[in-house]
Amino acid sequence: MLDDPLAAPRRFDSVERARIEYSPRASKTAREIYSTEGVLFVRGAKNSFKAMFSQLNETLAKWTFWWSLDSMTGPSGEKWLNWLYRLSGKLPPYYGFACSVDEYEAKHKVVEADEAGSSIQMSGVSSADFQRFLPGIYWLTIFGKDLADHFDPELHSLPEARRVRIPPSQVAVLLDSPVVPESMDERLRTEARLAKILGAQYFFDHARAEGEYALVPQLARAMREAASE
Repeated sequence: MLDDPLAAPRRFDSVERARIEYSPRASKTAREIYSTEGVLFVRGAKNSFKAMFSQLNETLAKWTFWWSLDSMTGPSGEKWLNWLYRLSGKLPPYYGFACSVDEYEAKHKVVEADEAGSSIQMSGVSSADFQRFLPGIYWLTIFGKDLADHFDPELHSLPEARRVRIPPSQVAVLLDSPVVPESMDERLRTEARLAKILGAQYFFDHARAEGEYALVPQLARAMREAASE
């Protein structure tokens, strides 16, 4: 999936510099790095593409992709969406999302000030958090089979959004607006409305108290089963 003209992989490694030259025959080396280091970076030659694969623990992995915002305008934007849909079909995630960096920071960045100055951290997106709630609803949100089954039939009738089925058993919710909205505040309000329809207690929100969260039952069961294996 990475060996695609959109990403045009050029280098990979266990560090972000990605010093090893990519070739179609290098997949074995990449697998060995991921297996031993628990992390793999891939850098592409186009669209500022970068990928980070990280094994958070024995049962949970996080895959993150970045590419230039400019490439999400016009026909190339649809190509990137289709690439994500194909990837999710071949290697189904339990949950996934896509958005601009600005939207991500608006939802999760926390600035804390004290006598020594200020510090910036991201909240609601750690592996420990994922075992308590889902990070949120975004411009694009992908629900794996268990989550799609739980949130059905609400996923069929969400306002201001388009439902996209990803075979064999996943559902993507795409907002009916550009990846970068005219008003970020309105974008966050829209996403909060969708989360409320699905069950606000399942999704991270800065305004929600710790005790007001709940884990989707299917996800809780999957976490317990994985921990007992």
